[in-house]
Amino acid sequence: MKFQFVPMDFNIKKMPDVSGVAVDSKDNIYYTTRICGSLNTPVMVLSPEGRYLRAFGTGMLKNAHGICIDREDNVYVVDGMRNCVFRFDPEGHHIGTIGTPDSPIDTGCVNYDYCTIQKSTDSFNHPAKIAATDGGDLFIADGYGNARVHHYSKDGKHIKSWGEPGTARGQFNVVHGIGVDDQNGDVYVCDRENERIQIFTFDGELRAVWDDIWRPTDVCVRGDNVYVAELGEIMFLDNVLYEPGSRTHHSQLRVFNRKGEELAQLGTADSGAHGSFFAAHAITVSHAGEILAGEVNFPREDVWIAYPEGRGMSCKFHPALQKFARTE
Repeated sequence: MKFQFVPMDFNIKKMPDVSGVAVDSKDNIYYTTRICGSLNTPVMVLSPEGRYLRAFGTGMLKNAHGICIDREDNVYVVDGMRNCVFRFDPEGHHIGTIGTPDSPIDTGCVNYDYCTIQKSTDSFNHPAKIAATDGGDLFIADGYGNARVHHYSKDGKHIKSWGEPGTARGQFNVVHGIGVDDQNGDVYVCDRENERIQIFTFDGELRAVWDDIWRPTDVCVRGDNVYVAELGEIMFLDNVLYEPGSRTHHSQLRVFNRKGEELAQLGTADSGAHGSFFAAHAITVSHAGEILAGEVNFPREDVWIAYPEGRGMSCKFHPALQKFARTE
């Protein structure tokens, strides 16, 4: 299995960090950004070719971290800072909220440091990502200040939550990304700082664990394949600092079958090159079978101090949103 980078005509002035990405029934691209700056539009909508269509969420979203779109083209956006999930119609009109905005539940977490979490709860504390089943149920990865997966019904009612902080099977250290497999009734959870993906039933029963996944940030299940975005182990991010030279896995995308067998890798150690990644953070697959990947923490100066060894990084990078088409 091989993929090729596909240039897109981004007719917008500025593209900040892309924290989440999803496609609707027409393969229009919806992406979220946490660093709005002068753009100040946390949700952007592009055509399949990357042309600007519209934007929404201004004044409501403070930290748009993850996004998903259900089969009716309703849009769900996770706001980590406001500790809730906002629901929008396809045009961007707010039509509902899951959770109580600006009311994080106490888990003992200090400054979003997952190492300080004392307990997990069934309410939000800096949630990260979200996925929707074909039937409209929602699974939420929660996240930075909690160690929990939440299951909600289509109408926003809480069904069940599971998980607690730790390294044992079924426990989590940064529940970051989440994807659903409707065919088998599975939930794929990116257990980022435990460097693995854990697979559960929709009822929260652990089915399998995939180890040796390099800090997974997002996962998408399409057809018979599982697509994973990996942050890698080089960059300092979210209270994690590796000794210089002790880890070598760069940020990348990987494709697996449902057995966990690797089918493809995308990306090289040259993080600024087209088709490679500085900090892959979001992934989805269009109905046409194209991979869309978003990145965060892009360099804005010639020297990027987030690397432990302090090596300089060029600011001439590819766009924070990249597309790949399958070639074989």
